[in-house]
Amino acid sequence: MLPSQLLRIRTRKGEIFPLFCGEEDKSRHLELAKIIINEFQESAANKEKKKILNERISFLESHFDDYRLVRGLSTLLERRCQFNTTISQRDENCGISVNPIDIRRFLWEESARRGFALTESLRDEILCDVASKMNISSTSIMQSLWSDLDENMVIELFSPVGSEELLAWYNLSLLQTLLFTCTRLEFSVRGGANWKNILRNVKRLGLMYNLREQTNADESADARNVHGGKSRHADLKNNGGHDSKLVCSIDGPVSLFKLTDRYGTSIAKLVPFIVSSSWWYISASIIRKTMSGKKIYEFRISSSDVQKNILSEPLRNDKNNNSINSNSINSNSINTGRSTPSYFDSSIEEKFAIKFEHLANRWKIKREPDPLIVGKGVAFIPDFLFEKYGRKVYLEIVGFWTKEYLEKKFQKVSEILLNSNVDLFVAVDEELSCSKPFNPSIYGISKNRIIFFRKSLVPIKKLQEYLKSIDKEQIDANMFDSDLKIRFDGTKDVISIEEISDSYKVPIEIATAVASRDNEVDYLRIDSWFVSKAKANTVAERLTGAMKFSEACVILSENSIPEICHAGLISKLGYDVIWQSMDSDDALLVKRN
Repeated sequence: MLPSQLLRIRTRKGEIFPLFCGEEDKSRHLELAKIIINEFQESAANKEKKKILNERISFLESHFDDYRLVRGLSTLLERRCQFNTTISQRDENCGISVNPIDIRRFLWEESARRGFALTESLRDEILCDVASKMNISSTSIMQSLWSDLDENMVIELFSPVGSEELLAWYNLSLLQTLLFTCTRLEFSVRGGANWKNILRNVKRLGLMYNLREQTNADESADARNVHGGKSRHADLKNNGGHDSKLVCSIDGPVSLFKLTDRYGTSIAKLVPFIVSSSWWYISASIIRKTMSGKKIYEFRISSSDVQKNILSEPLRNDKNNNSINSNSINSNSINTGRSTPSYFDSSIEEKFAIKFEHLANRWKIKREPDPLIVGKGVAFIPDFLFEKYGRKVYLEIVGFWTKEYLEKKFQKVSEILLNSNVDLFVAVDEELSCSKPFNPSIYGISKNRIIFFRKSLVPIKKLQEYLKSIDKEQIDANMFDSDLKIRFDGTKDVISIEEISDSYKVPIEIATAVASRDNEVDYLRIDSWFVSKAKANTVAERLTGAMKFSEACVILSENSIPEICHAGLISKLGYDVIWQSMDSDDALLVKRN
């Protein structure tokens, strides 16, 4: 975050926009960033005082048309510097360490005893007396007298950063500074992992938040209200095919009665977590002082409005970082402490996901989906989502638990089930119980929705049976749907079920069932393919006299029958395959009576 006086913005028709670097005149901004970085590197190499560096930066300000930009970039680079804050210096003549604070105290005491030093001779006498008492030279006293002031500190170390990284860091800091004075903040991201990370930090930072679901219609209305009927953001017109999205609302620091600076800093610390998501959206009301008094401006920005990596924090160079004491970094520097989490929170989840994918039957499994909203705007993020036919089934896996923890967890589950039409299962590790179990039925939760497991292995039978029941329900419903017909025109002898599914925009199971119903007279279903009976008859004629399975496979391949269908079609045509060994060339073809 930057000091508020360095905020660069423009306003228009009730809206406010930060002036990001790199969007326009990028080459000029990159050149400026490079020059400022070089100034810091040169000062660090020469161990110069801070006031000399400040003079160089002031010179750049006078030759660049935007002093706020120059000063903002240099402010950020100062946070990558280590200044010599040691207030003890050694007298070169006597080899004695001297403290500027002690020197000033002795001088003021001696001056107070003698009276004001109104002449040079009296001043020199006081210096000599103090130097004699401290056993150092008068020259050392003058050199050390104000050596602990900020402008006299020496740059000991500078952790360099690239020009583009500096501009991206500046843009992020500009956004943080703008949101520091917001009266409200709303944001949205996608993906349960992103939400979990952000909400964890919302709570850690002590921010007051509320969650709600927003539809595309709500977004469009909001956009028209702000932009006079035309949406500025592509995401507001089409939310990537999503019918709705989860929005988190946070009370802004200006809406509070006290602790506004501290609260505003907490909001600024949250911003990097939001913009690090692949898709994000921010809306805020910003209060600004104008000539006519305070005025509220609307601010909106999304990931589609800015170039990739234009808002990010630089990484520290490990070599330099090891040498820099974290206490020496400017206290205004915001340390988000972000790290890249592993894909699974535990080996239990990983084992379950691998096992389920082998038996998924085309149900899509998603790790940490978008949160479910519990009562009072609180989020609940299940571990897994299973999706098919537009139906969603969730699973939450509970590791270590106490009776109180499960009661709290099932209270959330109960609120979700009561307030929304959500399919949710909860898996509980019996071996990791820290107290006696309790009866979930008191919360209106069926035992069929509870999966107990041991040895870190979550059984999938109960969940799989439920998903299969949904498959059957969907297939039965479509089998009796007179409006859904899949009739082949006879131009193709071999048709894949996947091709049918894509063509008719229906799931594979439904495509298989309906196509079998509507084409049973003219086609045979072999595994995941349909083969016309005319083609099957042609193959049957050519198989007459074939003695080996390998010969039959050659005939089928010549007739464009997929290899995966060979064994199935041969069986449908009344043949058995007798295996003599593991070698398919030895397998015999025998006609059934």
